[in-house]
Amino acid sequence: MADVWRVKTVDGAQVRLRSGRIGIVNVDVTAPVSGGELAIDESNVTFSLRLQLDQLRTGNFLMQAAARTLVSKYDAHVLSYVGQGEPTDVAYSVVGTAVGGTVEVLLTLEITPIGGDVPLSEIDVTGNASVGTVHLPLPGMGTVDDFSFDVEARLALELG
Repeated sequence: MADVWRVKTVDGAQVRLRSGRIGIVNVDVTAPVSGGELAIDESNVTFSLRLQLDQLRTGNFLMQAAARTLVSKYDAHVLSYVGQGEPTDVAYSVVGTAVGGTVEVLLTLEITPIGGDVPLSEIDVTGNASVGTVHLPLPGMGTVDDFSFDVEARLALELG
């Protein structure tokens, strides 16, 4: 029987997605978490996460407009991820697909328990992905041939 930990979606649970430098800018957005869970048994770890991309935030208004245009263009209002891996004693590595509208991205995430007395009460999630060619709707930006981004999150969990 698996232990199932649910992601607490209150108090600003969010995931940060950050690209490397593209021309003169970096894409740096945060998206609120609307659900997710971490299920662990003797032989398998399954991590799911749901992000509200239609509510993402950026640091400047031009990138905000461009990001929202991309979300609408690809009908990616909600991004759902499910990854699986094997349990270990320290951290979990899960591989899965993030799907949002017409976009699918293979994504490997590292999940590290960082809670104090109850290690799985809080987790650190990191990873990166490459989505290939992307057209950024910003003047002077155009097409980026190898768009990649890092994923970062610190999420509170509760045993469900």
